[in-house]
Amino acid sequence: MFKRYSLALLLLSALTACEGLLNINNDPGKITPGQVTMPALLAPAIQFTSTAYYDAASYGAYYTQHLAGHGNQAANIDAYNPYGFDALWQSAYLNALPNLKELERLAAERGSNAYLGIAKVLIALNLQQSTDVFGDIPYSQAFQGVGELNPAYDPQSEIYTVHLKNLLDEAIAQLEQPAPAQANLRPGTDDLVYNGDQARWLRAAYSLRARYYLHLSEKDPANKLRAAADADKGINDRTGAGDLDLEYPGDALNSNPWFTLISNQPLTGRAHKPGAYLINNMNGSAAGAFPGVVDPRLPKYADNRGAAAYVGRPVGVADPQAVAAGTNVDVTTTTYYGARTSPVLMLTYFETQFIKAEATFDTDKAAAYAAYLEGIRGSMTKVGVAVADIDAYINNPLIAKGAENLTLSDIMVQKYIAMYLQLETWTDMRRYDYDPTIYKNLTQPTVNRLNGQWVQRGNYPDNEPGRNTSLPSVGNQAERMWLFQ
Repeated sequence: MFKRYSLALLLLSALTACEGLLNINNDPGKITPGQVTMPALLAPAIQFTSTAYYDAASYGAYYTQHLAGHGNQAANIDAYNPYGFDALWQSAYLNALPNLKELERLAAERGSNAYLGIAKVLIALNLQQSTDVFGDIPYSQAFQGVGELNPAYDPQSEIYTVHLKNLLDEAIAQLEQPAPAQANLRPGTDDLVYNGDQARWLRAAYSLRARYYLHLSEKDPANKLRAAADADKGINDRTGAGDLDLEYPGDALNSNPWFTLISNQPLTGRAHKPGAYLINNMNGSAAGAFPGVVDPRLPKYADNRGAAAYVGRPVGVADPQAVAAGTNVDVTTTTYYGARTSPVLMLTYFETQFIKAEATFDTDKAAAYAAYLEGIRGSMTKVGVAVADIDAYINNPLIAKGAENLTLSDIMVQKYIAMYLQLETWTDMRRYDYDPTIYKNLTQPTVNRLNGQWVQRGNYPDNEPGRNTSLPSVGNQAERMWLFQ
Protein backbone atom coordinates (compact mmCIF):
# COMPACT_ATOMS: atom_id res chain seq x y z
CA MET A 1 0.00 0.00 0.00
CA PHE A 2 2.81 2.41 0.79
CA LYS A 3 4.34 1.77 -2.61
CA ARG A 4 1.08 2.34 -4.44
CA TYR A 5 0.30 5.63 -2.70
CA SER A 6 3.86 6.86 -2.96
CA LEU A 7 3.88 6.20 -6.70
CA ALA A 8 0.71 8.21 -7.18
CA LEU A 9 2.23 10.99 -5.13
CA LEU A 10 5.40 11.05 -7.21
CA LEU A 11 3.37 11.21 -10.40
CA LEU A 12 1.41 14.14 -9.04
CA SER A 13 4.61 15.88 -7.99
CA ALA A 14 6.10 15.39 -11.42
CA LEU A 15 2.98 16.80 -13.05
CA THR A 16 3.01 19.85 -10.81
CA ALA A 17 6.69 20.51 -11.41
CA CYS A 18 6.53 20.19 -15.19
CA GLU A 19 3.16 21.77 -15.82
CA GLY A 20 4.51 25.28 -16.43
CA LEU A 21 7.32 24.14 -18.71
CA LEU A 22 5.78 21.38 -20.82
CA ASN A 23 2.14 22.36 -21.13
CA ILE A 24 2.30 21.93 -24.89
CA ASN A 25 1.56 18.23 -24.37
CA ASN A 26 -1.51 16.74 -22.77
CA ASP A 27 -1.00 13.16 -21.69
CA PRO A 28 -4.42 11.60 -21.05
CA GLY A 29 -2.81 8.77 -19.09
CA LYS A 30 -1.18 11.08 -16.55
CA ILE A 31 -2.70 11.72 -13.13
CA THR A 32 -4.08 15.24 -12.84
CA PRO A 33 -4.60 17.24 -9.65
CA GLY A 34 -8.35 16.75 -10.00
CA GLN A 35 -7.91 12.98 -9.85
CA VAL A 36 -6.03 13.02 -6.56
CA THR A 37 -8.15 11.75 -3.70
CA MET A 38 -7.91 12.35 0.03
CA PRO A 39 -7.02 8.68 0.76
CA ALA A 40 -4.24 8.83 -1.84
CA LEU A 41 -2.77 11.82 -0.01
CA LEU A 42 -3.25 10.73 3.60
CA ALA A 43 -1.40 7.41 3.56
CA PRO A 44 1.90 8.67 2.13
CA ALA A 45 1.67 11.87 4.18
CA ILE A 46 1.56 9.75 7.34
CA GLN A 47 4.53 7.73 6.13
CA PHE A 48 6.48 10.89 5.25
CA THR A 49 5.70 12.37 8.68
CA SER A 50 6.96 9.21 10.35
CA THR A 51 10.11 9.39 8.22
CA ALA A 52 10.59 13.02 9.26
CA TYR A 53 10.48 11.97 12.91
CA TYR A 54 13.02 9.25 12.25
CA ASP A 55 15.24 11.59 10.21
CA ALA A 56 15.24 14.15 13.02
CA ALA A 57 16.05 11.57 15.69
CA SER A 58 18.68 9.66 13.73
CA TYR A 59 20.75 12.84 13.67
CA GLY A 60 19.58 14.70 16.78
CA ALA A 61 19.93 11.71 19.11
CA TYR A 62 23.63 12.54 19.24
CA TYR A 63 22.81 15.99 20.63
CA THR A 64 20.74 14.49 23.44
CA GLN A 65 23.46 11.90 24.17
CA HIS A 66 20.96 9.12 23.57
CA LEU A 67 23.57 8.01 21.02
CA ALA A 68 27.28 8.68 20.82
CA GLY A 69 30.08 8.12 18.35
CA HIS A 70 29.35 8.81 14.70
CA GLY A 71 32.79 8.69 13.15
CA ASN A 72 36.30 7.55 13.97
CA GLN A 73 37.45 11.10 14.60
CA ALA A 74 36.27 12.94 17.71
CA ALA A 75 34.86 15.65 15.49
CA ASN A 76 31.47 14.40 14.40
CA ILE A 77 27.89 14.97 15.43
CA ASP A 78 28.25 14.22 19.13
CA ALA A 79 31.09 16.77 19.27
CA TYR A 80 28.73 19.45 17.89
CA ASN A 81 30.29 19.64 14.48
CA PRO A 82 28.38 22.04 12.21
CA TYR A 83 26.01 19.88 10.22
CA GLY A 84 22.44 20.39 9.09
CA PHE A 85 19.38 18.18 9.38
CA ASP A 86 19.18 17.77 5.59
CA ALA A 87 17.14 14.55 5.68
CA LEU A 88 14.54 16.08 8.03
CA TRP A 89 14.18 19.09 5.74
CA GLN A 90 13.54 16.85 2.75
CA SER A 91 11.04 14.60 4.55
CA ALA A 92 9.10 17.53 6.01
CA TYR A 93 9.32 20.18 3.29
CA LEU A 94 9.65 18.21 0.07
CA ASN A 95 7.40 15.30 1.00
CA ALA A 96 5.09 15.58 4.01
CA LEU A 97 3.99 19.22 4.17
CA PRO A 98 3.17 19.83 0.46
CA ASN A 99 0.90 16.80 0.44
CA LEU A 100 -0.67 17.67 3.77
CA LYS A 101 -1.42 21.19 2.59
CA GLU A 102 -3.13 19.72 -0.48
CA LEU A 103 -5.05 17.31 1.76
CA GLU A 104 -6.07 20.25 3.95
CA ARG A 105 -7.33 22.12 0.87
CA LEU A 106 -9.28 19.15 -0.48
CA ALA A 107 -10.81 18.32 2.91
CA ALA A 108 -12.03 21.90 3.35
CA GLU A 109 -13.35 22.02 -0.21
CA ARG A 110 -15.22 18.70 0.13
CA GLY A 111 -16.50 19.30 3.64
CA SER A 112 -14.71 16.50 5.48
CA ASN A 113 -14.03 17.54 9.06
CA ALA A 114 -12.34 14.15 9.67
CA TYR A 115 -9.69 14.53 6.99
CA LEU A 116 -9.32 18.23 7.76
CA GLY A 117 -8.66 17.65 11.45
CA ILE A 118 -6.17 14.88 10.75
CA ALA A 119 -4.36 17.01 8.16
CA LYS A 120 -4.00 19.85 10.65
CA VAL A 121 -2.63 17.52 13.34
CA LEU A 122 -0.03 16.16 10.93
CA ILE A 123 0.89 19.63 9.66
CA ALA A 124 1.38 20.74 13.26
CA LEU A 125 3.56 17.71 14.01
CA ASN A 126 5.86 18.53 11.09
CA LEU A 127 5.83 22.26 11.65
CA GLN A 128 6.61 22.07 15.37
CA GLN A 129 9.46 19.61 14.94
CA SER A 130 10.92 21.68 12.08
CA THR A 131 10.84 24.98 13.95
CA ASP A 132 12.23 23.33 17.09
CA VAL A 133 15.23 22.22 15.03
CA PHE A 134 15.77 25.16 12.66
CA GLY A 135 14.09 28.17 14.30
CA ASP A 136 12.65 30.40 11.58
CA ILE A 137 11.06 28.34 8.79
CA PRO A 138 8.92 28.96 5.69
CA TYR A 139 5.19 28.51 6.17
CA SER A 140 2.85 31.43 5.47
CA GLN A 141 4.22 31.93 1.94
CA ALA A 142 5.27 28.30 1.31
CA PHE A 143 3.69 25.52 -0.78
CA GLN A 144 2.53 27.81 -3.59
CA GLY A 145 4.63 26.23 -6.33
CA VAL A 146 5.77 28.67 -9.00
CA GLY A 147 3.58 31.30 -7.35
CA GLU A 148 6.29 31.88 -4.74
CA LEU A 149 9.74 30.43 -5.33
CA ASN A 150 11.39 32.27 -2.43
CA PRO A 151 8.93 32.06 0.47
CA ALA A 152 9.77 34.09 3.53
CA TYR A 153 11.06 32.36 6.64
CA ASP A 154 8.46 33.08 9.31
CA PRO A 155 9.95 33.97 12.72
CA GLN A 156 9.77 31.13 15.21
CA SER A 157 7.72 33.35 17.51
CA GLU A 158 5.10 33.67 14.77
CA ILE A 159 5.17 29.96 13.98
CA TYR A 160 4.36 29.26 17.62
CA THR A 161 1.99 32.03 18.60
CA VAL A 162 0.01 32.16 15.34
CA HIS A 163 0.34 29.15 13.06
CA LEU A 164 0.74 26.26 15.49
CA LYS A 165 -1.88 27.68 17.82
CA ASN A 166 -4.39 28.01 14.98
CA LEU A 167 -3.63 24.56 13.58
CA LEU A 168 -4.07 22.82 16.92
CA ASP A 169 -7.19 24.73 17.95
CA GLU A 170 -8.76 24.14 14.54
CA ALA A 171 -7.78 20.46 14.48
CA ILE A 172 -9.48 19.88 17.83
CA ALA A 173 -12.58 21.79 16.72
CA GLN A 174 -12.83 19.71 13.54
CA LEU A 175 -12.24 16.37 15.27
CA GLU A 176 -14.77 17.15 17.99
CA GLN A 177 -17.50 17.27 15.35
CA PRO A 178 -19.36 14.04 14.49
CA ALA A 179 -17.72 11.95 11.80
CA PRO A 180 -19.04 12.66 8.30
CA ALA A 181 -22.03 10.58 7.26
CA GLN A 182 -20.65 9.92 3.78
CA ALA A 183 -18.18 7.04 3.73
CA ASN A 184 -15.91 8.74 1.18
CA LEU A 185 -15.42 11.66 3.57
CA ARG A 186 -14.17 9.40 6.37
CA PRO A 187 -10.68 7.84 6.40
CA GLY A 188 -10.38 4.08 6.71
CA THR A 189 -7.46 1.86 5.77
CA ASP A 190 -5.68 4.91 4.30
CA ASP A 191 -5.29 6.06 7.92
CA LEU A 192 -2.16 4.04 8.68
CA VAL A 193 -2.22 5.00 12.37
CA TYR A 194 -5.78 4.72 13.70
CA ASN A 195 -7.65 3.12 10.78
CA GLY A 196 -10.16 5.96 10.72
CA ASP A 197 -10.82 6.15 14.47
CA GLN A 198 -11.59 9.87 14.82
CA ALA A 199 -11.79 9.71 18.62
CA ARG A 200 -8.17 8.60 18.80
CA TRP A 201 -7.08 11.40 16.48
CA LEU A 202 -8.85 13.82 18.81
CA ARG A 203 -6.94 12.49 21.80
CA ALA A 204 -3.70 12.77 19.84
CA ALA A 205 -4.55 16.38 19.00
CA TYR A 206 -5.01 17.17 22.69
CA SER A 207 -1.68 15.50 23.55
CA LEU A 208 0.04 17.51 20.84
CA ARG A 209 -1.47 20.74 22.14
CA ALA A 210 -0.34 19.77 25.64
CA ARG A 211 3.21 19.44 24.27
CA TYR A 212 2.79 22.82 22.57
CA TYR A 213 1.72 24.54 25.80
CA LEU A 214 4.57 22.92 27.72
CA HIS A 215 7.05 24.34 25.22
CA LEU A 216 5.66 27.80 25.94
CA SER A 217 5.46 27.42 29.71
CA GLU A 218 8.51 29.63 30.32
CA LYS A 219 6.93 32.37 28.21
CA ASP A 220 3.75 32.22 30.29
CA PRO A 221 3.46 30.00 33.41
CA ALA A 222 -0.31 29.74 32.83
CA ASN A 223 0.54 27.46 29.91
CA LYS A 224 1.43 24.73 32.41
CA LEU A 225 -2.19 24.60 33.55
CA ARG A 226 -3.30 24.51 29.92
CA ALA A 227 -0.85 21.68 29.21
CA ALA A 228 -2.11 19.65 32.17
CA ALA A 229 -5.74 20.16 31.15
CA ASP A 230 -5.03 19.02 27.60
CA ALA A 231 -3.00 16.04 28.82
CA ASP A 232 -6.07 14.84 30.71
CA LYS A 233 -7.95 14.81 27.38
CA GLY A 234 -5.03 13.32 25.49
CA ILE A 235 -3.85 9.81 24.68
CA ASN A 236 -5.07 7.60 27.50
CA ASP A 237 -4.21 3.99 26.63
CA ARG A 238 -1.34 2.65 28.71
CA THR A 239 -0.85 -0.29 26.35
CA GLY A 240 0.30 2.08 23.64
CA ALA A 241 -2.54 1.18 21.30
CA GLY A 242 -3.63 4.82 21.21
CA ASP A 243 -0.18 6.19 20.44
CA LEU A 244 0.39 8.25 17.32
CA ASP A 245 3.04 6.05 15.75
CA LEU A 246 3.51 4.20 12.50
CA GLU A 247 3.96 0.46 12.70
CA TYR A 248 5.82 -1.06 9.77
CA PRO A 249 4.82 -4.35 8.10
CA GLY A 250 8.47 -5.37 7.91
CA ASP A 251 8.59 -6.36 4.26
CA ALA A 252 11.47 -5.51 1.95
CA LEU A 253 10.03 -2.10 1.06
CA ASN A 254 8.50 -1.05 4.36
CA SER A 255 10.60 -1.81 7.39
CA ASN A 256 11.28 0.36 10.41
CA PRO A 257 13.88 2.90 9.18
CA TRP A 258 16.12 2.25 12.20
CA PHE A 259 16.22 -1.40 11.11
CA THR A 260 17.09 -0.35 7.56
CA LEU A 261 19.87 1.93 8.79
CA ILE A 262 21.34 -0.73 11.05
CA SER A 263 21.11 -3.41 8.37
CA ASN A 264 22.97 -1.21 5.88
CA GLN A 265 25.64 -0.07 8.35
CA PRO A 266 27.20 -2.91 10.34
CA LEU A 267 27.60 -1.93 13.95
CA THR A 268 31.12 -3.16 14.48
CA GLY A 269 33.01 0.02 15.17
CA ARG A 270 31.66 3.44 15.72
CA ALA A 271 28.04 4.24 14.94
CA HIS A 272 24.70 3.94 16.76
CA LYS A 273 26.01 3.27 20.24
CA PRO A 274 23.86 4.31 23.20
CA GLY A 275 25.56 7.12 25.06
CA ALA A 276 27.15 6.80 28.49
CA TYR A 277 24.79 9.37 30.01
CA LEU A 278 21.72 7.33 29.05
CA ILE A 279 23.20 4.00 30.09
CA ASN A 280 24.49 5.33 33.41
CA ASN A 281 20.96 6.43 34.28
CA MET A 282 19.76 2.88 33.62
CA ASN A 283 22.51 0.50 34.78
CA GLY A 284 22.56 1.45 38.46
CA SER A 285 25.84 3.37 38.13
CA ALA A 286 26.83 5.83 40.84
CA ALA A 287 27.17 8.32 37.99
CA GLY A 288 23.46 8.01 37.23
CA ALA A 289 20.42 9.60 38.83
CA PHE A 290 19.23 6.31 40.38
CA PRO A 291 22.35 4.56 41.76
CA GLY A 292 21.87 0.87 42.43
CA VAL A 293 18.63 0.66 40.44
CA VAL A 294 18.90 -1.38 37.23
CA ASP A 295 16.32 -0.42 34.64
CA PRO A 296 14.56 -3.40 32.99
CA ARG A 297 14.42 -1.45 29.70
CA LEU A 298 18.17 -1.86 29.27
CA PRO A 299 18.04 -5.00 27.11
CA LYS A 300 15.18 -3.45 25.13
CA TYR A 301 17.26 -0.35 24.36
CA ALA A 302 20.79 -1.72 24.00
CA ASP A 303 22.52 -4.94 23.00
CA ASN A 304 25.63 -5.77 25.04
CA ARG A 305 25.90 -9.30 23.62
CA GLY A 306 25.62 -11.01 26.97
CA ALA A 307 28.24 -9.01 28.88
CA ALA A 308 27.92 -8.79 32.63
CA ALA A 309 27.28 -5.03 32.56
CA TYR A 310 26.08 -2.34 30.16
CA VAL A 311 28.68 0.32 29.37
CA GLY A 312 27.68 3.28 27.22
CA ARG A 313 29.92 5.25 24.88
CA PRO A 314 31.32 8.62 26.01
CA VAL A 315 30.44 11.54 23.77
CA GLY A 316 32.94 13.44 21.65
CA VAL A 317 35.66 10.81 21.65
CA ALA A 318 37.30 8.74 18.91
CA ASP A 319 36.94 4.98 18.72
CA PRO A 320 40.14 4.06 20.60
CA GLN A 321 39.00 6.11 23.58
CA ALA A 322 35.56 4.52 23.47
CA VAL A 323 37.13 1.06 23.45
CA ALA A 324 39.37 2.04 26.34
CA ALA A 325 36.29 3.16 28.28
CA GLY A 326 34.83 -0.34 27.89
CA THR A 327 31.91 0.60 25.60
CA ASN A 328 29.97 -2.59 24.84
CA VAL A 329 26.49 -1.51 23.71
CA ASP A 330 24.88 -1.07 20.31
CA VAL A 331 21.45 -0.51 18.83
CA THR A 332 20.86 -3.75 16.93
CA THR A 333 17.95 -5.48 15.24
CA THR A 334 17.35 -7.42 18.46
CA THR A 335 16.55 -4.23 20.38
CA TYR A 336 13.09 -2.68 20.47
CA TYR A 337 13.80 0.38 18.33
CA GLY A 338 15.98 -1.48 15.86
CA ALA A 339 13.60 -4.35 15.08
CA ARG A 340 12.17 -4.70 11.59
CA THR A 341 8.52 -4.10 12.53
CA SER A 342 8.97 -1.63 15.38
CA PRO A 343 7.09 1.67 15.14
CA VAL A 344 8.50 5.17 14.83
CA LEU A 345 7.02 7.06 17.79
CA MET A 346 5.61 10.54 17.21
CA LEU A 347 3.32 11.06 20.22
CA THR A 348 2.65 8.61 23.03
CA TYR A 349 0.71 7.91 26.19
CA PHE A 350 3.86 7.95 28.30
CA GLU A 351 4.97 11.33 26.94
CA THR A 352 1.50 12.68 27.74
CA GLN A 353 1.90 11.50 31.32
CA PHE A 354 5.31 13.12 31.68
CA ILE A 355 3.90 16.35 30.25
CA LYS A 356 1.27 16.28 32.98
CA ALA A 357 3.86 15.46 35.65
CA GLU A 358 6.03 18.44 34.71
CA ALA A 359 3.07 20.76 34.21
CA THR A 360 1.57 20.04 37.64
CA PHE A 361 4.81 19.78 39.61
CA ASP A 362 4.57 23.30 41.05
CA THR A 363 0.84 23.24 41.82
CA ASP A 364 -0.26 19.66 42.54
CA LYS A 365 2.48 17.32 43.74
CA ALA A 366 0.09 14.38 44.10
CA ALA A 367 -1.03 14.66 40.48
CA ALA A 368 2.56 15.13 39.33
CA TYR A 369 3.71 12.05 41.25
CA ALA A 370 0.91 9.85 39.90
CA ALA A 371 1.65 10.98 36.33
CA TYR A 372 5.39 10.46 36.83
CA LEU A 373 4.87 6.84 37.90
CA GLU A 374 2.35 6.29 35.12
CA GLY A 375 4.80 7.67 32.55
CA ILE A 376 7.41 5.13 33.65
CA ARG A 377 4.89 2.30 33.57
CA GLY A 378 3.61 3.34 30.15
CA SER A 379 7.13 3.49 28.70
CA MET A 380 8.01 0.05 30.02
CA THR A 381 4.74 -1.41 28.80
CA LYS A 382 5.34 0.06 25.33
CA VAL A 383 8.68 -1.68 24.86
CA GLY A 384 7.50 -5.00 26.29
CA VAL A 385 8.91 -5.15 29.82
CA ALA A 386 7.27 -7.89 31.93
CA VAL A 387 4.73 -6.66 34.48
CA ALA A 388 6.67 -8.17 37.40
CA ASP A 389 9.81 -6.33 36.32
CA ILE A 390 7.87 -3.09 35.93
CA ASP A 391 6.45 -3.43 39.42
CA ALA A 392 9.85 -4.23 40.95
CA TYR A 393 11.41 -1.14 39.38
CA ILE A 394 8.58 1.24 40.21
CA ASN A 395 8.38 0.00 43.81
CA ASN A 396 12.07 0.66 44.44
CA PRO A 397 12.35 3.43 47.07
CA LEU A 398 14.52 5.55 44.77
CA ILE A 399 11.70 5.55 42.22
CA ALA A 400 8.58 5.32 44.42
CA LYS A 401 9.79 8.06 46.75
CA GLY A 402 6.40 9.63 47.47
CA ALA A 403 4.87 12.87 46.23
CA GLU A 404 6.52 14.97 48.93
CA ASN A 405 10.01 13.83 47.88
CA LEU A 406 9.52 14.00 44.11
CA THR A 407 11.90 16.37 42.34
CA LEU A 408 11.76 17.99 38.92
CA SER A 409 14.97 16.11 38.15
CA ASP A 410 13.20 12.79 38.83
CA ILE A 411 10.54 13.67 36.27
CA MET A 412 12.88 14.95 33.59
CA VAL A 413 15.46 12.16 33.87
CA GLN A 414 12.73 9.53 33.73
CA LYS A 415 11.24 11.31 30.74
CA TYR A 416 14.72 11.38 29.17
CA ILE A 417 14.96 7.61 29.54
CA ALA A 418 11.44 6.99 28.29
CA MET A 419 11.87 9.27 25.26
CA TYR A 420 14.89 7.36 23.98
CA LEU A 421 15.56 8.10 20.29
CA GLN A 422 12.89 10.79 20.15
CA LEU A 423 13.98 14.32 19.30
CA GLU A 424 11.45 15.89 21.67
CA THR A 425 14.10 15.18 24.31
CA TRP A 426 16.35 17.82 22.75
CA THR A 427 13.63 20.44 23.16
CA ASP A 428 13.31 19.46 26.83
CA MET A 429 17.04 19.76 27.41
CA ARG A 430 17.23 23.16 25.74
CA ARG A 431 14.19 24.38 27.71
CA TYR A 432 16.18 23.68 30.86
CA ASP A 433 19.45 24.94 29.35
CA TYR A 434 21.04 21.51 29.88
CA ASP A 435 20.93 22.20 33.63
CA PRO A 436 23.04 19.58 35.47
CA THR A 437 20.85 19.94 38.54
CA ILE A 438 17.93 18.73 36.39
CA TYR A 439 19.90 16.32 34.20
CA LYS A 440 22.21 15.10 36.96
CA ASN A 441 25.84 14.60 36.00
CA LEU A 442 25.28 15.70 32.41
CA THR A 443 28.54 16.90 30.87
CA GLN A 444 29.54 18.28 27.50
CA PRO A 445 31.37 16.20 24.89
CA THR A 446 35.08 15.70 25.50
CA VAL A 447 35.71 17.42 22.19
CA ASN A 448 33.29 20.31 21.65
CA ARG A 449 33.42 22.10 18.31
CA LEU A 450 31.29 24.94 19.73
CA ASN A 451 34.11 25.86 22.09
CA GLY A 452 32.44 24.82 25.30
CA GLN A 453 28.92 25.96 24.45
CA TRP A 454 25.88 23.69 24.30
CA VAL A 455 24.35 23.02 20.90
CA GLN A 456 21.10 24.98 20.50
CA ARG A 457 19.91 24.49 16.92
CA GLY A 458 20.39 22.66 13.66
CA ASN A 459 21.92 24.30 10.63
CA TYR A 460 19.79 24.75 7.54
CA PRO A 461 20.50 22.24 4.74
CA ASP A 462 23.61 22.91 2.70
CA ASN A 463 21.71 23.41 -0.55
CA GLU A 464 19.05 25.74 0.86
CA PRO A 465 21.06 28.95 0.19
CA GLY A 466 20.92 28.17 -3.53
CA ARG A 467 17.19 27.47 -3.47
CA ASN A 468 15.72 30.28 -1.42
CA THR A 469 17.09 33.80 -1.33
CA SER A 470 15.01 34.48 1.80
CA LEU A 471 17.23 32.22 3.93
CA PRO A 472 18.03 33.96 7.24
CA SER A 473 21.56 34.28 8.55
CA VAL A 474 22.40 32.30 11.69
CA GLY A 475 25.71 32.73 13.49
CA ASN A 476 26.36 29.16 14.65
CA GLN A 477 24.68 26.28 16.41
CA ALA A 478 25.20 27.84 19.81
CA GLU A 479 22.87 30.73 18.95
CA ARG A 480 19.67 30.46 20.97
CA MET A 481 16.27 30.38 19.35
CA TRP A 482 13.34 32.52 20.44
CA LEU A 483 11.72 29.48 22.09
CA PHE A 484 14.61 29.05 24.51
CA GLN A 485 15.33 32.70 25.30
